[in-house]
Amino acid sequence: YDYSDRSVQHAGYAAVAYAAANLFGGMLAWIQYLLYHRPATNTVLPDDLAGQQYLEHTPLITAIVVGFSIIIAAISGVFGFFIFRRRRFAIVAMLVLVIVLQLYTWFVAHSSTGTLVSIIVVAFLLRGAKRMFQDYAEQKMEREKV
Repeated sequence: YDYSDRSVQHAGYAAVAYAAANLFGGMLAWIQYLLYHRPATNTVLPDDLAGQQYLEHTPLITAIVVGFSIIIAAISGVFGFFIFRRRRFAIVAMLVLVIVLQLYTWFVAHSSTGTLVSIIVVAFLLRGAKRMFQDYAEQKMEREKV
């Protein structure tokens, strides 16, 4: 095994970073809820903007966003753990997770949020997957020779 190639480790780090980014997004949603849920009187925000923000950051919506970000972070963390242990299913599942979530963001939510992060994470995951599957093929060939 070529220990100088750290592409599998980098894929694991990318999965953990994706988990951290989701936790950070959930934390930002919670902070927005705290800021906008009860707008104070005599603020610098125009009343219509404050009212709109109040409606967008309801307790239910905030709980859903924070809950999903925690769930996605937990799943990404588990996949990251198994990527470090060189499990092929984990890297494929992490790729599917990141791509499906980004497609949902683009086509259902009509937003470009997280596109750069997703592209970077997918690039690291693809590079790690390539190395992981190459190693598996080499090990399989070695077993067949014996």
